[in-house]
Order: sequence, then C-alpha cells, then structure tokens
Amino acid sequence: MKALVFDLDGTLVDTKYDMLEAGNLVFESQGWATRLEGFSGLQTAIQGGRAILRYGLKEEGISFNDELLKDYYQLYLNNYDTVLDNKSVNYDGVVATLEKLQIMGVKLGLCTNKPEKHARELLKRLGIINFFKTSFIGSDTVGVAKPNPKPLFEAIYRLNKRPEEVFFVGDTNTDAEAAKNANVDFIFCEYGHGSIYELAKGESAVFKIATFGDLIGIFEDKT
Repeated sequence: MKALVFDLDGTLVDTKYDMLEAGNLVFESQGWATRLEGFSGLQTAIQGGRAILRYGLKEEGISFNDELLKDYYQLYLNNYDTVLDNKSVNYDGVVATLEKLQIMGVKLGLCTNKPEKHARELLKRLGIINFFKTSFIGSDTVGVAKPNPKPLFEAIYRLNKRPEEVFFVGDTNTDAEAAKNANVDFIFCEYGHGSIYELAKGESAVFKIATFGDLIGIFEDKT
C-alpha cells in the first residue's frame, strides 16, 4: 500500500488569513502604506513570507538583496508567531480522514515549506500533529525547501518507503514540481490555496481531489 506525504498550507490547513495578517503586521511596523487586501492580497499571502516581503518592498520602492530579505523574514516569522492560529483551521474532513487512513494502514508524512518550528506548533494547536510522528519535514529541516526534492526524499525515507511507494498531496505548483523532481506521484487538492487563487491547476497530478475525504476513495479503489 502506498504511503501519503502531505503539504501543510492549503492542503491540511487553511492558513491564508493568518499569513496575510502577519505580512500586514510587518508592513505596519515599518510604517509602510502597503497592505495585503482582497483577492490579490491573499494571492500574495499564500505564496509565503518571502513572497509577501518582496511584494511589500517593491510596492514601497525599497531596493533589497538576499541579506536584507533574510532580516525582514525573521521579522515576519516573529509576527507570524503572534497570529499563528487566530484564523487557521483544518480543512473539512481532515481529522476523520487521517484517522481512517491510519486504520487502513496507510503511513503518513509531512513535507512543508513552513519552518519546522512553526509547522509543529500550528499542528499541535490544531490537534493533528500526532498523525505525523514519524515523518515531519519543514523548510529548514534538511537545509533546503521544495521544489528541491531533498525534503520530500527525507520525508519518504523516514516512512521507510521508496519514491514509487508514495503519493505526495499538495495544492501548488511548488508541490507539483517537488513531486516531479522526486519522481513521486502527485495528488492535487482542488479545494486548496493554489487552485482557489488561480496559481495552480495540477496538470501533472495522477489524481485530483475536490475534498480531503476523497483520499479514502483513492485507497479503496486504486491501491
């Protein structure tokens, strides 16, 4: 039976509003007029802290390099700490589906581009961290992030599986590219951030799921 490795943001948890708020807190703290608002603001927010910061710096006309961006990113993470689970919620069916998958004997892992510290704390607060005791990989766990295949390889290794024995479940082009780079079958979440905010269509996916619970059907019918 194939194992499952999951992305976090837009796959397990709807985090967009807290990511947006963390970005706006950075902008406000710097005295910038720029704000993330509406569809376009959320479209930027779901791409992560660095994308948020690049947007803000460009809007303010501030030139920057990687070193300055690194400093601002730490400021973003500090602000994200304060709003981590204010509005973030598990997607419908996540807990029940993960429980059923475990009963079915499916091994579960996590591979996210959120820093491991923040990912662990968020999933702890939302009550789903225990599903990923064996395999939990953040953006900083192995020194590189998706779409580099190394984090996904490590998540797979910790499940004692091979790439061909795993589905990677995600919602963005970054997830799709990571799966491709690792030669792993990709499952695309049509309910997730990437699809809703028109940044991904999941063209390379072997399956597309409209709800998280649809994963059960894949294992009942296809594996």
